[in-house]
Order: sequence, then C-alpha cells, then structure tokens
Amino acid sequence: MLAMWIHGQRSMLKRTNSWLNHLSLNQLSSLVIILFGLLPLTTFFIIAHDDYYWTQIIASYLLVVLLFILVLVVVIGWFKAKEMANADVEGFSFIELSFKKIDKEYFGFDESDIENLELLTNHLPSKHRIVIREVPKNKQSGNLRFLFSFLDHIIEGGIQGMGMKSRDSLSRLVQKRFSFDGSQINENTFASSYSKWSQKTKEGGYDDTRKTIAKALGLSN
Repeated sequence: MLAMWIHGQRSMLKRTNSWLNHLSLNQLSSLVIILFGLLPLTTFFIIAHDDYYWTQIIASYLLVVLLFILVLVVVIGWFKAKEMANADVEGFSFIELSFKKIDKEYFGFDESDIENLELLTNHLPSKHRIVIREVPKNKQSGNLRFLFSFLDHIIEGGIQGMGMKSRDSLSRLVQKRFSFDGSQINENTFASSYSKWSQKTKEGGYDDTRKTIAKALGLSN
C-alpha cells in the first residue's frame, strides 16, 4: 500500500512537472505570485479581517505583488545570463584547471592567453582570443590538431567521436575563442582536420603529445 501511494505521488509530480514545463514565462510568474504571495496573504486577512482597514489590506497586496515581481525579475535575469554564458561557449563545459600549474612556456601562452583561458573555462566573455603558437610539420600558420588535443583535455567528456551538430558547435567555439599566431583558423579545413585527428587519436597516434599536454596542464604527475 505504501509503495502504491508513493508511486502515485511520483506520477502526480511528473505530470505536474510536465505541465509546468509547458507554461510560458508570464503564466509561471503569475502562478508563483498567486500561490506564494496572494494566497497566503488572503488566508491571513480572512482570519484577521476585523483588525485591518481596507486601505491597509490593499497596500499589503500591492507591496507583496511588487516584491514578488522584483524577485522574479532578478531570478529570470540570472537564468537568462546563464543561458547567454552557455551560448557563448556553444554549450560546452570545462574541467577545473589550476592555472598556477599550467606550463606557459610549453604552450607559448602569455598572461593574456592565461587570462582568456580562465574566462573561457568559467563561461565568461573573453577579451581576446587564446593564441595557439604550436606550428605543425607542414609549416602552416598553426597546428589545428594540437588544438584538438588541447581541447580534448579541457572540455568535459572530451571531443572525440563527435557527431555533425556537436562538431559544428566546436567549430564555432574555436572560431570565437582561439586563433593561430597572426592568423585566423581556417574554417574550411576544420571538418577534415577534425576527422583525421579523431581517427588517429583513436588509434593512439597522438599518445605522446596527449601525455605532454596533460602534464603541461597540471592534470598528471
């Protein structure tokens, strides 16, 4: 009997949650004000109506509504800001880094790069792009596969084996937050470079580089 009652309550909560998710922001705000502001206040005045004048009752309602609206504005603003921050990094999450342990000489990072890396991992707008100065064997402007290995370490869950949608998000993140020394990252070669890097990484082709990157990030002893 207890199990059936708990099951019923869980089902009701799921239906309620589904209903709340379908409410618009204005409907949800009105519901919060009514349930947690006006309803308790109305109950109180019904019990103690003889002790208050109508002007006091109306003033109380106006004050409660105003306070709830102000609180809702702050809460909505907070969550909208979180959405904007999430969009700024294309929905990716980052591991927690100890920036004092990062080997700046290995990556060629200056103080600006470290600062912008910290802003990136904390989902904050950056002042400048992080410069990747690692030069590939073909002597092109920058090493995109080195950048992939770097991102694979700092992004939660890594970036290997991504589908088309996630890969496009990664491409936008790279374009917004990274650059090669003196040049923009070539978007046209991004997809092919990623596919080759992902396959070669799977086969263990970049193991030595990956171990060195992990050590330079302070992620291994």
